[in-house]
Amino acid sequence: MGSFSSYGIARSGLQASEWGLNVTGHNIANVNTTGYVRQQAILQTSQYRTISVGSNTMQVGLGVDIQQTRQIRHIFLDNMYRRESTTLGYWKAKSETLQDIEAILAEPFGDGFQSVINQFWDAWHELSKDPQSLTTRALVRQRSESLVSHVNHLGEQLDAIQRNVNMQIKDCVSQVNEIAAQIAKLNTEIIKCEATGDSANDYRDQRNLLVDKLCSLVDAEVTEMPDGQLAITLGGYFIVNRDKTSNLYEARSSNDNRVSVPLFESTDMEVPLKNGMIKGLMDSNDLINDIRDRLNYLINSIATEVNKLHKSGKTLDVPPEDGSDFFVPANPAFPIEMGNLKLNPIFYGDDGLNKIVTSVQGEGGDNSIALQIANLRHAEIMYDGSNVFSIDGYYQDVILKVGNYGTEAINIYENQQKLVQSADANRQAISGVSMDEEMSRMMKYKFSYDASSRVINIIDEMIETVISRMGLVGR
Repeated sequence: MGSFSSYGIARSGLQASEWGLNVTGHNIANVNTTGYVRQQAILQTSQYRTISVGSNTMQVGLGVDIQQTRQIRHIFLDNMYRRESTTLGYWKAKSETLQDIEAILAEPFGDGFQSVINQFWDAWHELSKDPQSLTTRALVRQRSESLVSHVNHLGEQLDAIQRNVNMQIKDCVSQVNEIAAQIAKLNTEIIKCEATGDSANDYRDQRNLLVDKLCSLVDAEVTEMPDGQLAITLGGYFIVNRDKTSNLYEARSSNDNRVSVPLFESTDMEVPLKNGMIKGLMDSNDLINDIRDRLNYLINSIATEVNKLHKSGKTLDVPPEDGSDFFVPANPAFPIEMGNLKLNPIFYGDDGLNKIVTSVQGEGGDNSIALQIANLRHAEIMYDGSNVFSIDGYYQDVILKVGNYGTEAINIYENQQKLVQSADANRQAISGVSMDEEMSRMMKYKFSYDASSRVINIIDEMIETVISRMGLVGR
């Protein structure tokens, strides 16, 4: 082994140091790039060469080889982050919906339904004190109009929240399809790069960032194949299989056309989700329907009981006439509920105020009907399947349930945010770029490069001595 072999050793050191500097510079350049995972140059000694020295043999090193540029990832921490992110997406969707519902109910401190219904009962109570007063009758009509307006507006607001939730489901389904298509494309790029022995670290960073986003939307199962490509399933069905994708689409549920659900394009089957933002939105729709049903039951019960009492008496007309329904549906084809309620038009005629019934026989001083209507607020006529409530008590129970649901959702969401932040901090501690570490490596590779170049200079001097000066002595 001659001096010229030493050139190869020093040259390998130069190449390895230069490669390390390139990797370090790439890390530093991407310190603020979202989803970037730091890389590391992996070096190994070159194969030894066996030479003979006299009667002995020995192995002589031939320098260093660049083995690979690898990512510093922790798969377990990635999976933990994605699991927690999926749960965070679920509770984020649910807590936001509940905050919207609480805002439109405006209870207990705002001018919500409780305030309006109290004014309605109070107006009837005032009418019971002076049944013949046209002023008080006008107050009853005005308070009834306010009640009808508030109830219908409440229904419109709940419908608007549900439309918004359905629109979010549609947007999220589109995002899932876009992310799946991008992952399939990156699968192809990664297999092309790595099939030639190259590393596709930057492509893998892009793909992992997309998987993180996907897992916040749905509870996806992600599997990496031996060739480096990903397969992703939802409820056991592939949405990504190497370079192939299966799209989802949004449609109205066959069980309830008010709510949207995601379906597989290939089978028209509903996606069996258990977690994630889309599942949170679907459960939010169920919650909206439950609250709407409870409030509709309340409104219908109030209208039914008031109508029953109002029809049991007679008007102030001469001669007295039988009482009619106080509340009527805006569309008779549907039952009385939020959005389908109005005051009977007969109360708006020239003698409309006389049509408001306060007595059994139409006597001016009889307040029995008005008093019974005013006392309905305390009548235990509401039943939720297990308990009996008064009208006020039932509504307060609904508000209590919404408040409890909202508090629970917000608390879990805030706790989940901390878990996600903790999981992300743990993986960033391993995968993130540390400027201190990179600067230290940069100095290490710089000194290594300088040393290797110095070796070449020394060998040059040795060769020059052999060529220029050997044999000159004694001439």
